[in-house]
Amino acid sequence: MTKDNFHEKITLVLSFLILNNYFFLSLNFPLLLIKINFLIFLAAVLIFYFQNISENIYLKIFFLFIIFMALGTASFGWDPRTIWLFHAKRIFFDGSIFSVADNYAPFSNNSYPNLAPAFASSLAVLIGHWNEVFPKLSFSLMFLPPLILTYTFLRNTQYLIFLSIVFFTIGKFMFNGWLDGLVAIYFGLSAFLMYLLMINTDNFYKNKSLFYYIAFCFFVSLTLLKNEGVALLLILFVTTFLIKIFKGELKKDISRLIFLSFSFLPMILWKLFCYSKGLDDAHINIDLNLSSKLYDLDSYKLIAYFMLLNEKFVICLAFFLLSFWINWNKEIFRFILIAVLMYILVLSFIFFTSPYGFYFQLDTAAVRLVRTLNFSLAFFGLYNLNNYRI
Repeated sequence: MTKDNFHEKITLVLSFLILNNYFFLSLNFPLLLIKINFLIFLAAVLIFYFQNISENIYLKIFFLFIIFMALGTASFGWDPRTIWLFHAKRIFFDGSIFSVADNYAPFSNNSYPNLAPAFASSLAVLIGHWNEVFPKLSFSLMFLPPLILTYTFLRNTQYLIFLSIVFFTIGKFMFNGWLDGLVAIYFGLSAFLMYLLMINTDNFYKNKSLFYYIAFCFFVSLTLLKNEGVALLLILFVTTFLIKIFKGELKKDISRLIFLSFSFLPMILWKLFCYSKGLDDAHINIDLNLSSKLYDLDSYKLIAYFMLLNEKFVICLAFFLLSFWINWNKEIFRFILIAVLMYILVLSFIFFTSPYGFYFQLDTAAVRLVRTLNFSLAFFGLYNLNNYRI
Protein backbone atom coordinates (compact mmCIF):
# COMPACT_ATOMS: atom_id res chain seq x y z
CA MET A 1 0.00 0.00 0.00
CA THR A 2 1.62 3.27 -1.13
CA LYS A 3 1.89 6.41 0.97
CA ASP A 4 -0.41 8.28 -1.43
CA ASN A 5 -3.87 8.42 0.13
CA PHE A 6 -2.72 5.85 2.69
CA HIS A 7 -5.14 6.96 5.41
CA GLU A 8 -8.09 7.12 3.02
CA LYS A 9 -7.31 3.66 1.64
CA ILE A 10 -6.89 2.02 5.04
CA THR A 11 -10.12 3.69 6.16
CA LEU A 12 -11.99 2.23 3.20
CA VAL A 13 -10.51 -1.23 3.74
CA LEU A 14 -11.41 -1.32 7.44
CA SER A 15 -14.93 0.05 6.83
CA PHE A 16 -15.55 -2.44 4.04
CA LEU A 17 -14.39 -5.38 6.18
CA ILE A 18 -16.74 -4.37 9.01
CA LEU A 19 -19.66 -4.29 6.59
CA ASN A 20 -18.46 -7.45 4.86
CA ASN A 21 -18.56 -9.27 8.18
CA TYR A 22 -22.21 -8.25 8.56
CA PHE A 23 -22.89 -9.41 4.99
CA PHE A 24 -21.30 -12.82 5.62
CA LEU A 25 -23.38 -13.38 8.76
CA SER A 26 -26.52 -12.26 6.90
CA LEU A 27 -26.02 -14.95 4.27
CA ASN A 28 -24.86 -17.67 6.70
CA PHE A 29 -21.42 -17.98 5.13
CA PRO A 30 -19.06 -20.60 6.61
CA LEU A 31 -17.32 -19.62 9.85
CA LEU A 32 -13.96 -20.00 8.10
CA LEU A 33 -14.74 -17.01 5.86
CA ILE A 34 -15.81 -14.97 8.88
CA LYS A 35 -12.51 -15.77 10.61
CA ILE A 36 -10.53 -14.86 7.49
CA ASN A 37 -12.41 -11.58 7.16
CA PHE A 38 -11.62 -10.65 10.77
CA LEU A 39 -7.98 -11.68 10.37
CA ILE A 40 -7.68 -9.42 7.32
CA PHE A 41 -9.17 -6.60 9.41
CA LEU A 42 -6.57 -7.14 12.14
CA ALA A 43 -3.83 -7.33 9.50
CA ALA A 44 -4.98 -3.97 8.10
CA VAL A 45 -4.83 -2.50 11.61
CA LEU A 46 -1.25 -3.76 11.96
CA ILE A 47 -0.36 -2.28 8.58
CA PHE A 48 -1.70 1.05 9.79
CA TYR A 49 0.47 0.81 12.91
CA PHE A 50 3.71 -0.32 11.26
CA GLN A 51 3.61 1.06 7.71
CA ASN A 52 5.20 4.23 9.05
CA ILE A 53 5.29 3.84 12.81
CA SER A 54 6.15 7.47 13.54
CA GLU A 55 3.26 8.85 11.47
CA ASN A 56 0.04 9.66 13.33
CA ILE A 57 1.70 8.59 16.57
CA TYR A 58 -0.92 10.39 18.67
CA LEU A 59 -3.70 8.11 17.44
CA LYS A 60 -1.58 4.97 17.76
CA ILE A 61 -0.78 5.68 21.41
CA PHE A 62 -4.31 6.88 22.15
CA PHE A 63 -5.90 3.79 20.65
CA LEU A 64 -3.59 1.40 22.50
CA PHE A 65 -4.88 3.00 25.68
CA ILE A 66 -8.47 2.40 24.50
CA ILE A 67 -7.67 -1.27 23.77
CA PHE A 68 -6.25 -1.79 27.27
CA MET A 69 -9.30 -0.13 28.82
CA ALA A 70 -11.67 -2.25 26.75
CA LEU A 71 -9.93 -5.49 27.76
CA GLY A 72 -9.56 -4.45 31.39
CA THR A 73 -13.15 -3.45 32.12
CA ALA A 74 -16.51 -5.20 32.05
CA SER A 75 -19.83 -3.68 30.97
CA PHE A 76 -22.35 -2.97 33.71
CA GLY A 77 -24.96 -0.90 31.85
CA TRP A 78 -28.34 -2.25 30.82
CA ASP A 79 -27.92 -1.61 27.09
CA PRO A 80 -24.51 -3.28 26.68
CA ARG A 81 -25.39 -6.37 28.71
CA THR A 82 -28.99 -7.01 27.65
CA ILE A 83 -28.93 -5.65 24.09
CA TRP A 84 -25.62 -5.32 22.26
CA LEU A 85 -23.47 -7.98 23.93
CA PHE A 86 -26.47 -10.26 24.40
CA HIS A 87 -27.23 -10.02 20.66
CA ALA A 88 -23.56 -10.70 19.93
CA LYS A 89 -23.65 -13.75 22.17
CA ARG A 90 -26.70 -15.12 20.36
CA ILE A 91 -25.11 -14.51 16.96
CA PHE A 92 -21.96 -16.29 18.16
CA PHE A 93 -23.82 -19.42 19.20
CA ASP A 94 -26.36 -19.41 16.33
CA GLY A 95 -24.00 -18.26 13.57
CA SER A 96 -26.47 -15.78 12.05
CA ILE A 97 -27.82 -12.29 12.67
CA PHE A 98 -31.30 -13.70 12.00
CA SER A 99 -31.33 -15.68 15.24
CA VAL A 100 -33.52 -12.91 16.71
CA ALA A 101 -36.44 -14.13 14.58
CA ASP A 102 -37.70 -16.29 17.45
CA ASN A 103 -38.06 -13.08 19.53
CA TYR A 104 -36.41 -14.76 22.47
CA ALA A 105 -36.00 -12.31 25.38
CA PRO A 106 -38.03 -9.46 23.81
CA PHE A 107 -36.72 -7.10 26.52
CA SER A 108 -33.44 -7.09 24.56
CA ASN A 109 -35.08 -5.23 21.63
CA ASN A 110 -34.52 -7.87 18.99
CA SER A 111 -35.34 -5.58 16.08
CA TYR A 112 -32.38 -3.29 16.80
CA PRO A 113 -29.72 -3.32 14.05
CA ASN A 114 -26.85 -5.75 14.53
CA LEU A 115 -23.74 -4.35 12.84
CA ALA A 116 -21.73 -3.98 16.06
CA PRO A 117 -22.98 -7.22 17.69
CA ALA A 118 -22.15 -9.10 14.48
CA PHE A 119 -18.59 -7.77 14.59
CA ALA A 120 -18.28 -8.68 18.28
CA SER A 121 -19.52 -12.21 17.65
CA SER A 122 -16.94 -12.65 14.88
CA LEU A 123 -14.13 -11.76 17.27
CA ALA A 124 -15.44 -14.49 19.59
CA VAL A 125 -15.58 -16.88 16.62
CA LEU A 126 -11.95 -16.09 15.87
CA ILE A 127 -10.91 -16.64 19.52
CA GLY A 128 -13.01 -19.79 19.77
CA HIS A 129 -15.10 -19.05 22.85
CA TRP A 130 -17.26 -16.39 24.47
CA ASN A 131 -16.85 -14.40 27.65
CA GLU A 132 -18.31 -11.14 28.93
CA VAL A 133 -15.26 -8.91 28.39
CA PHE A 134 -13.17 -9.31 25.24
CA PRO A 135 -15.97 -9.28 22.58
CA LYS A 136 -16.68 -5.61 23.29
CA LEU A 137 -13.14 -4.86 22.12
CA SER A 138 -14.60 -5.09 18.63
CA PHE A 139 -16.82 -2.09 19.41
CA SER A 140 -13.65 -0.10 20.12
CA LEU A 141 -12.03 -1.35 16.91
CA MET A 142 -14.95 0.11 14.96
CA PHE A 143 -13.81 3.60 15.99
CA LEU A 144 -10.64 3.24 13.93
CA PRO A 145 -11.95 4.06 10.40
CA PRO A 146 -13.32 7.54 11.23
CA LEU A 147 -10.38 8.28 13.54
CA ILE A 148 -7.89 7.34 10.82
CA LEU A 149 -9.72 9.30 8.12
CA THR A 150 -9.66 12.49 10.19
CA TYR A 151 -5.87 12.54 9.98
CA THR A 152 -6.25 13.38 6.29
CA PHE A 153 -7.69 16.78 7.25
CA LEU A 154 -6.14 17.53 10.64
CA ARG A 155 -2.45 17.06 11.28
CA ASN A 156 -0.01 17.34 14.19
CA THR A 157 -1.27 19.72 16.90
CA GLN A 158 -4.72 19.98 15.33
CA TYR A 159 -5.07 16.20 15.37
CA LEU A 160 -4.01 16.07 19.01
CA ILE A 161 -6.75 18.59 19.77
CA PHE A 162 -9.16 16.41 17.81
CA LEU A 163 -8.31 13.37 19.96
CA SER A 164 -8.84 15.54 23.03
CA ILE A 165 -12.29 16.41 21.70
CA VAL A 166 -13.02 12.71 21.16
CA PHE A 167 -11.95 11.91 24.72
CA PHE A 168 -13.94 14.87 26.12
CA THR A 169 -17.19 14.21 24.24
CA ILE A 170 -17.15 10.39 23.99
CA GLY A 171 -14.79 9.28 26.76
CA LYS A 172 -15.63 5.93 28.33
CA PHE A 173 -18.18 5.21 25.59
CA MET A 174 -15.21 4.17 23.46
CA PHE A 175 -14.68 1.04 25.55
CA ASN A 176 -17.66 0.42 27.87
CA GLY A 177 -19.86 -1.55 25.44
CA TRP A 178 -22.38 1.21 24.69
CA LEU A 179 -22.86 2.23 21.05
CA ASP A 180 -23.68 5.91 21.56
CA GLY A 181 -20.03 6.89 21.09
CA LEU A 182 -19.90 5.07 17.77
CA VAL A 183 -23.09 6.79 16.63
CA ALA A 184 -21.61 10.18 17.62
CA ILE A 185 -18.35 9.80 15.73
CA TYR A 186 -19.87 8.11 12.66
CA PHE A 187 -22.47 10.86 12.43
CA GLY A 188 -19.86 13.58 12.83
CA LEU A 189 -17.65 12.16 10.08
CA SER A 190 -20.64 11.33 7.88
CA ALA A 191 -21.79 14.94 8.19
CA PHE A 192 -18.27 16.09 7.35
CA LEU A 193 -18.09 13.90 4.24
CA MET A 194 -21.53 15.07 3.16
CA TYR A 195 -20.35 18.65 3.51
CA LEU A 196 -17.13 18.02 1.54
CA LEU A 197 -18.81 16.10 -1.27
CA MET A 198 -22.07 18.02 -1.62
CA ILE A 199 -21.83 21.48 -0.05
CA ASN A 200 -18.21 22.58 -0.27
CA THR A 201 -17.39 24.56 -3.41
CA ASP A 202 -13.87 23.07 -3.63
CA ASN A 203 -13.85 20.45 -6.38
CA PHE A 204 -10.79 18.60 -5.05
CA TYR A 205 -12.76 16.14 -2.91
CA LYS A 206 -15.78 16.07 -5.22
CA ASN A 207 -13.61 14.58 -7.95
CA LYS A 208 -12.09 11.80 -5.82
CA SER A 209 -14.23 8.66 -6.03
CA LEU A 210 -12.45 7.17 -3.01
CA PHE A 211 -14.23 9.63 -0.72
CA TYR A 212 -17.64 8.64 -2.10
CA TYR A 213 -16.93 4.98 -1.32
CA ILE A 214 -15.84 5.91 2.21
CA ALA A 215 -18.93 8.07 2.66
CA PHE A 216 -21.14 5.23 1.46
CA CYS A 217 -19.56 2.83 3.97
CA PHE A 218 -19.89 5.35 6.81
CA PHE A 219 -23.53 6.05 5.92
CA VAL A 220 -24.40 2.34 5.89
CA SER A 221 -22.56 1.82 9.18
CA LEU A 222 -24.39 4.75 10.78
CA THR A 223 -27.81 3.29 9.93
CA LEU A 224 -26.85 -0.21 11.11
CA LEU A 225 -25.45 0.88 14.49
CA LYS A 226 -28.66 2.04 16.18
CA ASN A 227 -32.17 2.99 15.13
CA GLU A 228 -31.45 6.71 15.51
CA GLY A 229 -28.71 6.32 12.91
CA VAL A 230 -31.41 6.24 10.22
CA ALA A 231 -32.90 9.50 11.51
CA LEU A 232 -29.44 11.08 11.69
CA LEU A 233 -28.56 10.11 8.13
CA LEU A 234 -31.97 11.29 6.92
CA ILE A 235 -31.28 14.64 8.59
CA LEU A 236 -28.04 14.94 6.60
CA PHE A 237 -29.82 14.19 3.33
CA VAL A 238 -32.68 16.61 4.07
CA THR A 239 -30.23 19.33 5.10
CA THR A 240 -28.20 18.82 1.92
CA PHE A 241 -31.35 18.72 -0.21
CA LEU A 242 -32.62 22.02 1.25
CA ILE A 243 -29.27 23.79 0.79
CA LYS A 244 -28.95 22.49 -2.76
CA ILE A 245 -32.43 23.76 -3.64
CA PHE A 246 -31.66 27.13 -2.04
CA LYS A 247 -28.43 27.43 -4.04
CA GLY A 248 -30.01 26.10 -7.24
CA GLU A 249 -27.47 23.26 -7.48
CA LEU A 250 -29.65 20.20 -6.92
CA LYS A 251 -29.64 19.08 -10.54
CA LYS A 252 -25.84 19.21 -10.71
CA ASP A 253 -25.32 16.77 -7.81
CA ILE A 254 -28.50 14.69 -7.96
CA SER A 255 -26.72 11.60 -9.33
CA ARG A 256 -24.24 11.65 -6.42
CA LEU A 257 -27.05 12.02 -3.91
CA ILE A 258 -28.93 9.10 -5.48
CA PHE A 259 -25.83 6.92 -5.25
CA LEU A 260 -25.30 7.79 -1.58
CA SER A 261 -29.00 7.30 -0.80
CA PHE A 262 -28.61 3.57 -1.48
CA SER A 263 -26.88 3.46 1.91
CA PHE A 264 -30.37 3.25 3.45
CA LEU A 265 -31.04 -0.07 1.70
CA PRO A 266 -29.42 -2.51 4.21
CA MET A 267 -31.36 -0.97 7.10
CA ILE A 268 -34.61 -1.04 5.09
CA LEU A 269 -34.09 -4.74 4.37
CA TRP A 270 -33.38 -5.42 8.04
CA LYS A 271 -36.54 -3.62 9.16
CA LEU A 272 -38.63 -5.46 6.56
CA PHE A 273 -37.30 -8.73 7.93
CA CYS A 274 -38.12 -7.69 11.50
CA TYR A 275 -41.60 -6.58 10.50
CA SER A 276 -42.25 -9.88 8.68
CA LYS A 277 -41.31 -11.76 11.88
CA GLY A 278 -43.48 -9.57 14.10
CA LEU A 279 -40.62 -8.37 16.27
CA ASP A 280 -41.91 -5.88 18.81
CA ASP A 281 -39.86 -2.80 18.02
CA ALA A 282 -40.42 -3.13 14.29
CA HIS A 283 -43.93 -1.82 14.82
CA ILE A 284 -44.48 1.86 15.43
CA ASN A 285 -45.39 2.46 19.03
CA ILE A 286 -46.15 6.14 19.58
CA ASP A 287 -48.07 7.76 22.39
CA LEU A 288 -50.52 9.96 20.49
CA ASN A 289 -51.89 11.65 23.61
CA LEU A 290 -49.46 14.54 23.52
CA SER A 291 -51.57 17.24 25.10
CA SER A 292 -50.37 16.57 28.63
CA LYS A 293 -46.74 16.98 27.49
CA LEU A 294 -46.99 19.66 24.83
CA TYR A 295 -48.84 22.12 27.03
CA ASP A 296 -46.83 21.45 30.15
CA LEU A 297 -44.08 24.04 30.65
CA ASP A 298 -42.16 21.60 32.84
CA SER A 299 -41.66 19.33 29.82
CA TYR A 300 -39.66 22.00 28.01
CA LYS A 301 -37.73 22.80 31.17
CA LEU A 302 -36.74 19.15 31.47
CA ILE A 303 -35.60 18.99 27.83
CA ALA A 304 -33.53 22.15 28.31
CA TYR A 305 -32.05 20.81 31.53
CA PHE A 306 -31.08 17.37 30.24
CA MET A 307 -30.02 18.37 26.71
CA LEU A 308 -29.37 22.04 26.11
CA LEU A 309 -27.99 22.81 29.57
CA ASN A 310 -25.74 19.78 29.63
CA GLU A 311 -22.33 21.19 30.62
CA LYS A 312 -20.46 19.47 27.79
CA PHE A 313 -23.03 20.65 25.26
CA VAL A 314 -22.63 24.24 26.49
CA ILE A 315 -18.83 24.02 26.24
CA CYS A 316 -18.92 22.48 22.74
CA LEU A 317 -21.51 25.01 21.55
CA ALA A 318 -19.41 27.89 22.94
CA PHE A 319 -16.32 26.51 21.17
CA PHE A 320 -18.28 26.14 17.93
CA LEU A 321 -19.60 29.71 18.06
CA LEU A 322 -16.20 31.11 19.04
CA SER A 323 -14.53 29.39 16.10
CA PHE A 324 -16.97 31.01 13.67
CA TRP A 325 -16.60 34.37 15.36
CA ILE A 326 -12.86 34.08 14.69
CA ASN A 327 -13.22 32.64 11.19
CA TRP A 328 -16.63 33.10 9.57
CA ASN A 329 -17.54 30.35 7.08
CA LYS A 330 -21.14 30.65 6.00
CA GLU A 331 -21.28 27.27 4.23
CA ILE A 332 -20.14 25.17 7.19
CA PHE A 333 -22.13 27.20 9.72
CA ARG A 334 -25.37 26.97 7.76
CA PHE A 335 -24.96 23.24 7.11
CA ILE A 336 -24.20 22.18 10.67
CA LEU A 337 -26.70 24.62 12.22
CA ILE A 338 -29.59 23.21 10.16
CA ALA A 339 -28.54 19.63 10.95
CA VAL A 340 -28.19 20.33 14.70
CA LEU A 341 -31.55 22.11 14.94
CA MET A 342 -33.26 19.27 13.06
CA TYR A 343 -31.66 16.72 15.38
CA ILE A 344 -32.86 18.60 18.46
CA LEU A 345 -36.38 18.75 17.01
CA VAL A 346 -36.33 15.03 16.18
CA LEU A 347 -35.11 14.13 19.66
CA SER A 348 -37.75 16.35 21.25
CA PHE A 349 -40.46 14.71 19.14
CA ILE A 350 -39.26 11.25 20.17
CA PHE A 351 -39.32 12.19 23.85
CA PHE A 352 -42.76 13.81 23.54
CA THR A 353 -44.24 10.80 21.72
CA SER A 354 -42.58 8.10 23.80
CA PRO A 355 -44.98 5.83 25.69
CA TYR A 356 -42.50 5.76 28.58
CA GLY A 357 -42.27 8.28 31.38
CA PHE A 358 -41.00 11.66 30.20
CA TYR A 359 -38.51 12.18 33.03
CA PHE A 360 -37.37 8.55 32.84
CA GLN A 361 -36.64 8.84 29.09
CA LEU A 362 -34.70 12.08 29.46
CA ASP A 363 -32.78 10.88 32.50
CA THR A 364 -31.68 7.63 30.86
CA ALA A 365 -31.24 8.66 27.20
CA ALA A 366 -30.67 12.40 26.79
CA VAL A 367 -27.17 12.47 28.29
CA ARG A 368 -26.10 9.70 25.91
CA LEU A 369 -27.80 11.06 22.80
CA VAL A 370 -26.48 14.59 23.27
CA ARG A 371 -22.95 13.25 22.75
CA THR A 372 -23.66 13.26 19.03
CA LEU A 373 -24.33 17.00 19.15
CA ASN A 374 -21.32 17.63 21.37
CA PHE A 375 -18.86 15.85 19.11
CA SER A 376 -20.25 17.32 15.88
CA LEU A 377 -20.19 20.91 17.16
CA ALA A 378 -16.66 20.60 18.55
CA PHE A 379 -15.34 18.79 15.48
CA PHE A 380 -16.72 21.30 12.99
CA GLY A 381 -15.50 24.13 15.19
CA LEU A 382 -11.98 22.68 15.13
CA TYR A 383 -12.07 22.09 11.36
CA ASN A 384 -13.19 25.67 10.83
CA LEU A 385 -10.30 26.99 12.96
CA ASN A 386 -7.89 24.69 11.15
CA ASN A 387 -8.69 26.59 7.93
CA TYR A 388 -8.10 29.95 9.63
CA ARG A 389 -5.17 31.99 8.36
CA ILE A 390 -4.01 35.23 9.96
